[in-house]
Formats: sequence, C-alpha cells, structure tokens
Amino acid sequence: MVKLILRGKRVSKKISQTYNDDDQHHVGKPLDFLNLKKRLDLNDLLRRAKDEEKSEKKFNLLIYSCAVSVAVVFLLIMSI
Repeated sequence: MVKLILRGKRVSKKISQTYNDDDQHHVGKPLDFLNLKKRLDLNDLLRRAKDEEKSEKKFNLLIYSCAVSVAVVFLLIMSI
C-alpha cells in the first residue's frame, strides 16, 4: 500500500490498482487501419493553415521587437 499526503489530504492506493504504462500507450495492440479517415477535410486543413500563419506572425513580431530593442540599447550605450 502506498500512502501519500497531498496538500493536507491523505491519499492511499494499492500498487495493484495502478494502471500499467503498456495499457496506457496501447503497446502491443495492432492499429485498426480500417477506422482511419479516408478523406481529407478541407475546412480542417484551411483552419490549420490559418492557425499556423497566425503563430508565424506572432513569432516574427517577437523576433523583430527583440532586434529593435537590441538596436535601441546599443545606440543608448554608444551615446553615453
């Protein structure tokens, strides 16, 4: 039996009641290829493209703002 105290609450559980990692990750079980989607969902692909474009724009803005900040700091140091 394992006893834990989490934020003042006692938790006890038998080790035999815990699940096995193999069961969680479906190790050793064959994949069912017949139940996979056969067709592409165009709306899903368009939504993924928009989401990726938004994340790229945010990342580019972050890079540009960092570059501008470094340039401003460099100019301030050179002017002193």
